[in-house]
Amino acid sequence: MTAEDGNPGLQAEPGNATNGVRITVVVPVLNAMRFLPETVASLLGAAGATKGVELVFVDNGSTDNSDKYLASRAEDGVVFARLQRDPAMPARNLSAAARNFGARRARGEFLSFIDADCLIAKNYFSEALAVLSATGADATGCETEAPREPHWIEATWHALHYVGRDRDVHYLNSANFFISRRTFDDIGGFREDLPSGADAEIGQRLVSRGYRIYESPRVGAIHLGNPKTVREFYRRNVWHALGMFGTVNRRRVDKPTAMMLLHLLATMAGLAVLAVGDFSWSVRLLTAALLQLAVPVATVAYRAWQTGDASHFLPGVALYWLYFWARLHALAVVAVGKAHKFGK
Repeated sequence: MTAEDGNPGLQAEPGNATNGVRITVVVPVLNAMRFLPETVASLLGAAGATKGVELVFVDNGSTDNSDKYLASRAEDGVVFARLQRDPAMPARNLSAAARNFGARRARGEFLSFIDADCLIAKNYFSEALAVLSATGADATGCETEAPREPHWIEATWHALHYVGRDRDVHYLNSANFFISRRTFDDIGGFREDLPSGADAEIGQRLVSRGYRIYESPRVGAIHLGNPKTVREFYRRNVWHALGMFGTVNRRRVDKPTAMMLLHLLATMAGLAVLAVGDFSWSVRLLTAALLQLAVPVATVAYRAWQTGDASHFLPGVALYWLYFWARLHALAVVAVGKAHKFGK
């Protein structure tokens, strides 16, 4: 089954379950052919284990035959839709637009947003429903897990961020996000005007409206498409940070943005010490280096305390140093009005 839509984001359809469908899985796709055979098999396996699950894959401009592959899987139960890129439309976050478009086509009373490079267990959907039923939460999911044999970059990043316990949170990555359709419709879906960060922003909106987001490892997913080179890690974090101001407001401190600004201040202080310090050159150089590492070290220490895992401390400091410079790079891109032209 194939659908086309050249003007997404303007009309919504009712969110009532129809034809026995209880859960609609929405998968945004952009040049994901290297992952799709494994992802589709994983999702079909999980859908077959729980009654009333439909799979909607939304392609938003693939050039690697992802669209042709998905269209060929229609007989297996894959619903394929294409999000048209209309030059006349204002610039928008196409991944958010694809998720919203898929949600409008949904027949289920629950929406499951899963990325095209993620794998899930066969009991994923039954566990997601059980978590919402047991906790009374409105959305659930979990920080994605690294593959079985991870690159050191993804292993380090996963160790720093995977808490691995049930808890209320204010944000879940949209790569693994399960929410009631009623709630999603009530808050208006993902914001398409942000170049990135729509998942962090929708989390903030949910919590501010009194909805609960409950993270549970029972609703886990394995993420295959993590950065595996320093360059890829840096560029992806520049892209992720382009929408940073979508979560900045007076009522709540946005920690990544606040720490980025502290890193900038520490960098400026280090440059000042190098330029006008009264100490020897070696002491000034050491002081500037310590100032440069201060925020990354503090961030990794906080993450290690939160996760209970300090085994990746030194590589974590290196990655967070890159992370904060990537965010400053993003700040410059936003300042010159080039955010919507930057690709990860």
